[in-house]
Amino acid sequence: MNNWYNVLINRFKKVGLYLLLPLLSLILIIRLVDGIRAPYLPADFASQSLHTIDGRDLTLAELSEKKPLLVLFWDRWCAACHDTIPLMIKLNDKRTNVLTVASMSGDDISVVRYLNGHHFNLPVVNDRNGSLAAHWKVTSKPTLLVVAKGEVVSTSSGWTSNTGVLLRLWWVRKWQY
Repeated sequence: MNNWYNVLINRFKKVGLYLLLPLLSLILIIRLVDGIRAPYLPADFASQSLHTIDGRDLTLAELSEKKPLLVLFWDRWCAACHDTIPLMIKLNDKRTNVLTVASMSGDDISVVRYLNGHHFNLPVVNDRNGSLAAHWKVTSKPTLLVVAKGEVVSTSSGWTSNTGVLLRLWWVRKWQY
């Protein structure tokens, strides 16, 4: 009986090792790519006044003061952005703030038509000519910033799974608020 138990434990260790190493390697590669493509934000980014399409002026510091803020840089032609925006709509509630930045997606009317046509209802800053993205050195779309109390605590560039976003939010809520 003891021998059977030892064989089972050894097989479990081998299988676990074969599954764990690729998973850890994948996580390391993702973190490395995110680190390379992370934006270089100016020192005053949290206090910079941003103007939304619906006419509000706001700052990232005020939006992230009491609950986490997700800032999503996207554009109309980005396929990966279309996967991320529905999750942002679900998360824009009393536990999380969401602010989207439509980078180089046309004038305000074009962006509003696009959002209405896809039933997206999110606060949007229209970065018509990409100057905000260039100033913040956002190089790829979508780029997701998680801001807590005026500080960026996580960034992700490129497609991000819903689980990845939810895990980042869980981490921020656990350690920042």
